[in-house]
Amino acid sequence: MKKILTSAFLFCSIIVSAQTNLFKVSSEKISLQDCIDYALKNNISIKQADLRVEQAGNDFQQSKWNILPNFNGGFNQNLNLGRNFDLYSDALVVKNTGTNNLGVQSAVTIFNGYQLKNTIELNKLGYDASKLDVQALKNQVALNVAIAYLNVLSQQDLLEVAQKQVEVTKIQLERTEKLINAGRLPEVNRYDLEAQLANDELQMLNTENAIESAKLMLKQLMNMSADRNIDVTRLLIPNPAEQLYAQTAQQVYETAQSYLPDIQAADVRIKMAEKSIDIAKALKYPTISASGNFSSFYSTAAKKAVIGTPIQQTIGSITYSGITVPVTTSVPSRTFESIPYFGQLGQNWQGTLGISLQVPIFNKYVVRTRLANAKIQQQQSSLQAENARVQLRQNIDQAYINMLNAAKRYSAIQNQVKSLDQAFKAAESRLNAGAINTLDFNISKTNLDRAKANLVQAKYDYVFRIKILDFYQNKPL
Repeated sequence: MKKILTSAFLFCSIIVSAQTNLFKVSSEKISLQDCIDYALKNNISIKQADLRVEQAGNDFQQSKWNILPNFNGGFNQNLNLGRNFDLYSDALVVKNTGTNNLGVQSAVTIFNGYQLKNTIELNKLGYDASKLDVQALKNQVALNVAIAYLNVLSQQDLLEVAQKQVEVTKIQLERTEKLINAGRLPEVNRYDLEAQLANDELQMLNTENAIESAKLMLKQLMNMSADRNIDVTRLLIPNPAEQLYAQTAQQVYETAQSYLPDIQAADVRIKMAEKSIDIAKALKYPTISASGNFSSFYSTAAKKAVIGTPIQQTIGSITYSGITVPVTTSVPSRTFESIPYFGQLGQNWQGTLGISLQVPIFNKYVVRTRLANAKIQQQQSSLQAENARVQLRQNIDQAYINMLNAAKRYSAIQNQVKSLDQAFKAAESRLNAGAINTLDFNISKTNLDRAKANLVQAKYDYVFRIKILDFYQNKPL
């Protein structure tokens, strides 16, 4: 019977283990670069910005094509009923006729105050600015993903701290139970440690939930499905006590303003405003253009005479000396037949070539108003660029101060952890010796646990500040 029960227990264990492995979903390892690449590929805002770049590129290309002459053709077919004018014979006819007209025409602008040239340059600048906007958006998305990635790592380290807290409490509970059984400690010590173990396990569960929330935030920033199981790879975290930031705030700012696409786009828009002023000034100049057209027409009323065999006809008589002699003449016979379609087109063609000059004299002050607005836009673009640099300088100064403070805080908490760890070891020895109660021991352990958690948060806060400064200098995240 014992062998049967043992075999049944082993069989059930195998079944349960197999089911557990069957439903266990393996985690997909993903690096920070993988996360950034995925986000850049799937971010909807970036896709929309790419479409705006494509649209700006089309406008730029069209502005270059606008310097070419246009060329258009036309054709129309008409049915004229009753009394109408015949284009072929230039006469009024009373019959139903069919006509069609066809032709081509072309026109080209020769000079319009360099509006076409400046418009090409304006659209080229707009195209460049839109590409810089996309790059700025990609940088921001990459930074947000890096921050979310670090948050996942931070929560994982906090989980490791919480797990160690549980292990330490379990070990101490086992020792305490042995001492209680030996009569060296009172029974109440077990209850205090069991309560501490419950608190530690709850903290561990809360941290596990925080990891899942941090992963969900990372997936949302990447536009990844929430049911996809991922696990981030670890990063080498520098020790701020050993490695300080190499550049000063001024050096970071000088690098950032020469690199960041936000600043470059603001400068490009100043140039765009200057081109808009040139375009507005061009409205004061005359416009010279050339044109030409060629056309022909066809009419069903068009006929042509066909000469046939001559016919002898008496047209009168002559009397001479009492003799009457008839006078005859040879009259050619005529018939009319329709003129072929292409024959009419060849006979009826006409064309014109012309050149025109338009001189602006008075247009209700439209030019002056447009020029004034263009100058205002230039001032606004200049102020926006200046404000972008001011904001950049302030952000870098604040980020640099935050980085220094985070480094100092990390170093201070490291020292605190070392001191509290020594105090905890002493309290553990005294508890085992019965010199203190579990309440004092739990206070010492809680202080150490809190300090370790603060150390993890301080470490990642420092790394986050480093990443901000790296972002401003185009360093790999």
